[in-house]
Amino acid sequence: MSAAIIHQSKALPPASRAVLRPVDPGNDASCAHCGEAVKFAARHQRRQVIANVYVAGRWNRVEHFHEDCYGAAGRPHGVVIEGHEPAHRRRAG
Repeated sequence: MSAAIIHQSKALPPASRAVLRPVDPGNDASCAHCGEAVKFAARHQRRQVIANVYVAGRWNRVEHFHEDCYGAAGRPHGVVIEGHEPAHRRRAG
């Protein structure tokens, strides 16, 4: 009888992260840094930073920032990940 070796990997708890996304029409979020509305503007193609915030390894909330405000706030959720599109924005290939 041979002993089976079981490899278990402990997943790290989720960490807060921030992504850069276009501001959607009808967005009603307020900037976590300045408190002003993060508004859609068709002619300016504004972008926002959206951060999933985890506390003690558990999802706690989502924070929105104006693109410029995120840097001014000291990048509280780390380096911004660019180019990640949510599934509802991806085009079928």
